[in-house]
Amino acid sequence: MPRATLLLALALAACSRSSAPAPTPEPAPSLTPSPSPSLTLAPTPSPARHCRSLADRTAEAQSLYGLSVHLATVDGTFLYVDPDHSPLFERSLRFAAGVLAALRNDRIAPHELCPVSVYVYSSAESLRDHCRPLHYIPETGRHLGVYDPARGEIVVDLTEGPTHLPTQAHELAHVLMDADWGTDGDGHERSPLWFRECVASLYESPVPDEPTVVIHGTDDWRYKQLREAVRAQNPEVHLGALFGMSDAEFRGKGDAGDVDGTRSLLHRGMARAVCQWLDGEGKDQLWTFYRAWRDAGAAEPDGVAAFTRVTGQAPTAPEVDAAWRAWVLRTR
Repeated sequence: MPRATLLLALALAACSRSSAPAPTPEPAPSLTPSPSPSLTLAPTPSPARHCRSLADRTAEAQSLYGLSVHLATVDGTFLYVDPDHSPLFERSLRFAAGVLAALRNDRIAPHELCPVSVYVYSSAESLRDHCRPLHYIPETGRHLGVYDPARGEIVVDLTEGPTHLPTQAHELAHVLMDADWGTDGDGHERSPLWFRECVASLYESPVPDEPTVVIHGTDDWRYKQLREAVRAQNPEVHLGALFGMSDAEFRGKGDAGDVDGTRSLLHRGMARAVCQWLDGEGKDQLWTFYRAWRDAGAAEPDGVAAFTRVTGQAPTAPEVDAAWRAWVLRTR
């Protein structure tokens, strides 16, 4: 499912909003997913960087789009906002509830979350009007989803219709994973960017299309470039190359601060392929690896030891890399 992941270059000054006092918020209807039958608990993560109440987020949405704007809460946490009367809004609510239940089903551990605003757009003009003042800028091409952890906001781009509805699963997974792994003493995410994208991007094209308690990822557009690089024996394309990769390198940043968009997309394809490979092929090792690395914390910053414990081989082992590369060539 097309989606280019974003670099959130947030404005230094507060974004322009209506100066009129916020109206008294009205409660939004609630949609709560079915309880997950199996949950894996984890250590309590560091506190969220910024936490605003649902009432505050409701007031903000109404100040932007009027008192009659269509609102609904999912999971008691995600305030869905329908600024342009999207025909896909109700489907978005059902899909989100299913995804959240599935991601917590023996996958990402449940935690109390800070409320998150989710703006769903079917109008390209409304989408641009919202994103422009917030400086939501794609790293590589146009985007179909934004997660801004500093503001606690998701933007869903459905301007190209229902086929792009599942891309919101990518952003929802980011919210759950950030809470699960927490932050270090400096407020930075404990999980490296490549692994956050590995997990989140896996579910941007999920199976089933409307999950309940089971979810997997399918082959998608990210593998076209990756397959070509594997066939060409690109020296960068190896399973072990991601382990220990810095966030800047993953983004394709050079020493001069410039960003190589093609390289960035290649890294993102590699990351997704790692998670899908571990989640399938009869291995079912992704979530065991996820929990082992998460629980190891700062003692294992690159994930190599956790991967080795779970799979029995290091990610840099030639035979492991060869198996992964052969799998990539079989994707479609």
